[in-house]
Amino acid sequence: MKLFADKFLAGVIAACALACAPHQALSQSAADYPAKPVLLVIVYAVGGGLDVVGRIVADRLTRNLGRQVVVENRPGAGGNIGTASVVKAAADGYTLLETTNSHNINAFIYKSPGYDARKDFAPVVQLTEAPSVLITHPRSPYRSLQDLVNAARAQPGKLVYGSAGNGSPTNIAAEMFKVAAGIDVTHVPYKSAAQANQDVMAAQTPLAMAALPSAITYVRSGMLRALAVTSEKRWPTLPDAPSIAESGYPGFSHMTWIGILVPAGTPAPASATSAAVCAIASTSAITSSTERSDDALPLYTEQNVHRFQVQLRITRTSRLRASLGGRIGPCSKERIIRS
Repeated sequence: MKLFADKFLAGVIAACALACAPHQALSQSAADYPAKPVLLVIVYAVGGGLDVVGRIVADRLTRNLGRQVVVENRPGAGGNIGTASVVKAAADGYTLLETTNSHNINAFIYKSPGYDARKDFAPVVQLTEAPSVLITHPRSPYRSLQDLVNAARAQPGKLVYGSAGNGSPTNIAAEMFKVAAGIDVTHVPYKSAAQANQDVMAAQTPLAMAALPSAITYVRSGMLRALAVTSEKRWPTLPDAPSIAESGYPGFSHMTWIGILVPAGTPAPASATSAAVCAIASTSAITSSTERSDDALPLYTEQNVHRFQVQLRITRTSRLRASLGGRIGPCSKERIIRS
């Protein structure tokens, strides 16, 4: 597997170099690919940050490849449903997976996630990276992170927060903060980030940990209040929101990545798709199309292709799970909303 992954990665990097001159060095087999539509599976629901980025990528890929790239949202079980469906797909370059941190984490949460993150996939490129943001209603009594911590300590287990679902990056970020702050707040998993955000705006749920790209428009408009971001420092497009680290929890950091993977064993001719994805990721196409500037940073470089590969092979989630005491994922204390 390591040999294949190394060869595949080398092919991806070479393909990315060819992306700007696609007619110069492609073999005949690569030139014939794709001969039919390509499927992009997104593991979370419509309206979240993953969906926004994925649809931009699909649109650009359709133009670059000359073939339709069809988007299918297959949410559920923290991304397991969509990911497991791609494992069953032919490794022929016609099925792509857009996923996030939960890809690594689910093996430590679910007994049978339906895939092996290290063996069943090969990385193409990491597209973006962004923090999460802890949000509340603008008329909420929590005007600062410390207000929230004080309230949680006064009534352990009574306060609730929403996220995009069990095992989602926002769930993990919130649970990490609970450990850092020594507080007991009950998780309310939603089926999508959009639903969680809407319930906070409607004052139905007091708090949510949200992906920054999915919430920042509402924060800027005053429909939500940002208590803190999970990046190590303040985020450029939300400078008034302090980081958790600067709010009394030094060293705290949690970032959400979005990346494209393919089934292990995908053949070399499919590098044309990899080249097109890398060409998109290496420009401001993603962020300029969402008009969000630095809300999510494009990350493609050859070095980051290597970093993404390592990130998928070696994960710190076992240490994370130990630090959380197994509190991530389904448990008797959690209430499932809109299931």
